[in-house]
Amino acid sequence: MAGTVTQTYYNLGTIKKVVFTCTADSGDGSFPATAMTTKIEGFLLTVETNPSGVTAPQANYDIVLTNANSVDVLQSLCVNRHTANTEVATIVVGTYFHPAVSLDDTLTLAVTGNNVNSAITVITMYYSVASG
Repeated sequence: MAGTVTQTYYNLGTIKKVVFTCTADSGDGSFPATAMTTKIEGFLLTVETNPSGVTAPQANYDIVLTNANSVDVLQSLCVNRHTANTEVATIVVGTYFHPAVSLDDTLTLAVTGNNVNSAITVITMYYSVASG
């Protein structure tokens, strides 16, 4: 069965949340690259990765969120994710500013470096509409 990525959006006031539930292909362990279905605007804050306790991805799997210019807006902070532990990456530029995304950005989520068939990971991204 082909891999899937579902997306759920939550409006929590000035903080917004996007949850990606990713299931790898049952034959080769690949995850499909997936464009975000709802446009977001604001400042990226954190990304939480939570591998499934039943069928976790391979150790050191990678997550990127690229724009139309192939720039990883997560700044490579979500590579080499742990196979068993929930991890949180704070997304900042330098020591203070959070990277901005605009409504006209086309963002694509890619999960790579996995060969575990039907692996599941949940990726939760928080962003703010207020200044970072």
